[in-house]
Amino acid sequence: MKDILFNLDRPYHARIGRGAVNGLAAAANTFTGKRAVVITDDGVPTEHVSKCASLLEASGKTPLVCVLKSGERNKNLGSVRSVYSFLYENGVTRSDGVIGVGGGIVLDTAGFAAATYMRGLPFISVPTTIIAQTDSAYGGKTGVDFLDGKNHIGVFSHPREVLCDTDFLRTLSEAERVCGMGEVVKYVAIALPHMSETLSRDLPSDELIAGCVDVKKRYVEADEFDTGERHVLNFGHTFGHAFEAASGFSIPHGQAVAYGMLAVSALGERLGITDGSVLPAIRQACIACGLETDFAPLAPSALPLLVRDKKADGKGLELVLLEKLGKPVRLKLSAEDVFSHMRSLISTE
Repeated sequence: MKDILFNLDRPYHARIGRGAVNGLAAAANTFTGKRAVVITDDGVPTEHVSKCASLLEASGKTPLVCVLKSGERNKNLGSVRSVYSFLYENGVTRSDGVIGVGGGIVLDTAGFAAATYMRGLPFISVPTTIIAQTDSAYGGKTGVDFLDGKNHIGVFSHPREVLCDTDFLRTLSEAERVCGMGEVVKYVAIALPHMSETLSRDLPSDELIAGCVDVKKRYVEADEFDTGERHVLNFGHTFGHAFEAASGFSIPHGQAVAYGMLAVSALGERLGITDGSVLPAIRQACIACGLETDFAPLAPSALPLLVRDKKADGKGLELVLLEKLGKPVRLKLSAEDVFSHMRSLISTE
């Protein structure tokens, strides 16, 4: 079991490894009230939810289970309203607590609802997917999509604890596993190139998951509220979010990030910033994990959506490029320059 401390004003631990969920009873005992609300969605295996409910009951808590509809299309204010209604109808107070059990969509939505209901309920995160266990369960970003804007409504609110039980990954489908590896490839590209040989169609090892979390910890501690240095964690995401939106969110997040990393690496190479070895290395890493690599067909409809990225401003788009593997840099370009270069790249594919 790996214990990673996020050393912030309100520190919290991430427990990573097989059986980590067994720590839920102790974590929930920090709630002074008797009720513990488990928020999940209908895509999460019921065995994981039942396990959490049993642990809560054994600790003397009364588990209440709120099940949302799964999928990115349901990561919206309607789902948040459903959570608010559930909390209100069950008489939940600030002495009670919320446990998010699921992937990134569940944790973002549940975390946001917990942070804003009655001005804040304590929240514990139990991630069940690769994306959630390596990335979205940590760092305090909560929120939902709005119209075609990814994560446009949200707040920073850290969990009290993250229980990252890697046994839960064994229930993932092939498609879910492949999707999750998009975020893993990102971490390998920006900070863990020495682990590139471990990438495959198999589940990531506990060591690789902990390595990703260690990288996120460093950036979160350096820039908790995502105003500068932490932007590096968005490698592939500016383009990736545009690919997601252009597909009507039919392309899963991890696959969209893979497309985004390839697109921005091609752009970086064209600008003379990215070494010529980076793009083929990322393409090979994606192929090894089962991710698709041909982003060109979706690019024309995705490009106009780049200007809606949260980090875009009147001065242009901020992009994260790699000079080489393990050496990220941030660069601001005008939207016109990005569009021009990308259209040229697409036309030569």
